[in-house]
Amino acid sequence: MYIKGRVWLEDKTKMFELVPDLMPETYVINDCQWVDGKDPSDHGRPDLPWFVKEADRNWGTSVHVCAKASQCMELAKPGALYVVQQHIKDPLLMDDGRKCHIKFYVMLMCLEDGRTWKLYTFKDGYLSISPHVWSADDLSKETQVTIIRTERIQGWKPWPEAYPKCKAGVAEVIRRGVAQGKLEGRLGKRQFEILSADFIVDTRGDVWLFEFNMSPVLKDAHDSQETNDADMIMHALDIVVPREGGSPGLWDFAGEFVGEAPA
Repeated sequence: MYIKGRVWLEDKTKMFELVPDLMPETYVINDCQWVDGKDPSDHGRPDLPWFVKEADRNWGTSVHVCAKASQCMELAKPGALYVVQQHIKDPLLMDDGRKCHIKFYVMLMCLEDGRTWKLYTFKDGYLSISPHVWSADDLSKETQVTIIRTERIQGWKPWPEAYPKCKAGVAEVIRRGVAQGKLEGRLGKRQFEILSADFIVDTRGDVWLFEFNMSPVLKDAHDSQETNDADMIMHALDIVVPREGGSPGLWDFAGEFVGEAPA
């Protein structure tokens, strides 16, 4: 059973309403119009690509790339809702110059009282890495839009510093979602979901939240011996439905948040 209010995590425009300070500067196009008359200008901008993303879709299939803010509207279709963002400055690249982003896993659970939420973040995860060396002038999707989980993240040198920042960012999203009544529990029912968040790190060590994936890629050992999620799923179930001999594994308690009981 899906968590009520998950649209506030899934829809990029709603997430920006919730946590604008954790995301890159974001503009919105609705039905080929800039929302609230707020549109980006080409003037005074760094020479970095722009992304036009359908607000309620993931997996990178709905992301378009262009060179200037003034070109973004050309990519919008009538009746569709988009978020528009410029590439972050000074992205932290792999040692060989390729772009990457963090695929960060989260388990969110609401207890039977309908108001107590518990958040866990996974200490492992994945890097999604472009197959090409990054350049701001290369507007190809293969270079600018990292999608596929490429390798486990624990061996990545910046991870020990980046992990607690990603954890704190996700906790702030959930804290605000609960406090503002965006996330709703169900009386008498324990509900949970495993989801993922996409972060990019810059050369200053700051992490930028881009989106949540409410139906993330999860693989078992039959799919891949090296990049499967069987242990993550089993240990999540050990938290939700405790059993003798169970263990949280690499799930890390990230916070408890108490909201209003559902009507």
